[in-house]
Amino acid sequence: MKIVIFLTMLIAGLLLIPDSLVGQSVSAHGDGEAAMDQYDFTLLLIKAAISALIALAVLQIVRRVR
Repeated sequence: MKIVIFLTMLIAGLLLIPDSLVGQSVSAHGDGEAAMDQYDFTLLLIKAAISALIALAVLQIVRRVR
């Protein structure tokens, strides 16, 4: 059950966190397509980290309620 909650929160966070919220603190260095690929990957990593932290917090809350 905990794995399902964690994966659901992780995927929901990746989909629901807007790129503009995270993208303000990330700058793209380089030239053309390589820079944009790096920028997109960096956004994805940051969004995954934020989502994982939120999912872990929800799991801790669920554990304490039980």
